[in-house]
Amino acid sequence: YVWIFFVNYRVVKLEKQINPEKRGSVFDVKFQKQWLESCDEAEKLMAGQCAYKAYSASTKACAGLWLVFTLSALFLSTGLLPILAVCLIWAVNQCVYSYWSIKLSASGTNIL
Repeated sequence: YVWIFFVNYRVVKLEKQINPEKRGSVFDVKFQKQWLESCDEAEKLMAGQCAYKAYSASTKACAGLWLVFTLSALFLSTGLLPILAVCLIWAVNQCVYSYWSIKLSASGTNIL
């Protein structure tokens, strides 16, 4: 984890040198919010598109894992815990997406 944090710190530092308008410190709890606020509209659009692609991939992965774990519970007697774990992650994913879709689709709502 220290190595990953160090690499992320160096990447953010380099990005801030290239683009001085970028704000935020990796040591701050609200780093992601500050970083996104300092992005221009094209970068925000790209972040939104990437987030949707990640959402779609995680939904497909959860569906596939659910199928595998259901079949393994039926034929290999592995139990229900793997199925419940995947369903919990899947439910959180779907609920958060639905909540923010409803909230952001309301008229007069600011995206950030």
